[in-house]
Amino acid sequence: MVRALGYSLSPFDPSDPGRLCRGRERWVDAFPLDEDPGLSRLVISGALFSDDSARDAQRGLSFSGLTIGGVIRALYPDATLVACAEDAHPREVPVHARGLETYDLRVPGGPLHQWAVRWSLACETADDIDDALEAGAECILVLDGPLEDTADEQPTELAPLADSHVDPDNGGGMPRSWRERVYLLMGHRTEGPPSRLFQATALPELLDDAQAIVLVHQDKHARCAGVYARTLPETAPDVLGSACAGVGSLAVPFAIPPMLARWDRALWELRQHWDPETLGDYPVPPAEDVHYGWARRRRGNKLRQGEE
Repeated sequence: MVRALGYSLSPFDPSDPGRLCRGRERWVDAFPLDEDPGLSRLVISGALFSDDSARDAQRGLSFSGLTIGGVIRALYPDATLVACAEDAHPREVPVHARGLETYDLRVPGGPLHQWAVRWSLACETADDIDDALEAGAECILVLDGPLEDTADEQPTELAPLADSHVDPDNGGGMPRSWRERVYLLMGHRTEGPPSRLFQATALPELLDDAQAIVLVHQDKHARCAGVYARTLPETAPDVLGSACAGVGSLAVPFAIPPMLARWDRALWELRQHWDPETLGDYPVPPAEDVHYGWARRRRGNKLRQGEE
């Protein structure tokens, strides 16, 4: 079996964010922005498959042999990382989480009362990030330094954001200005299918004070990651290639986000640019069934064009 990591780099307009994840996830609808803020997006996923047809592929970043925490820490080795959860389970809150707010989650068609917790957690290592994601975090703030309140007045206590019956834990957490912006990004979600988890138009305001925002999206079988920034690291492809080499995985560039694209097409395109003299033999074996996959479609198109 072949492990691979797929990634795409592209401009991102929050007013026209496009599709996500083939029906499993959508953006929360919002009013469009007055102008395009000029953001960029790096989407990272993975797959495990037996040949270049990829018809037996299991899709999601974990199948690449890497984790979301490992990839994010590799991309931003010196940044301050803060994981944020919006509707986490009350019994799965990490010990060191701060700014806990327990609220009554009302879901259309769901239970009449369902308790949920929003919290934040500073993460040092890749394992810290992965543990926070397992506990319910779905957003990671990538910062140059510690969290600071950008408001003119510092709040004296951690007041509720939106739910009047919330009893907040005043044991620290994000400053008020940060919590309001994260709530705008994550607080208006709806259950699916398809689920709506994030509001894209909230990203530019967060990125006024952050290097990047990492959101956890859904691929076919497991999670993947979207890195949103005004400027992505120029070394991102090299960093991802080095991370893949460390676990025996293959880095595969995509023209569009991997959770929307065909892996057989991306593998075929990578093969066209593969240099065996410097890179060795192409590590993905050809499919035994030559009548299946992207290469077959390409051959068929060429034959039809020749007949015409």
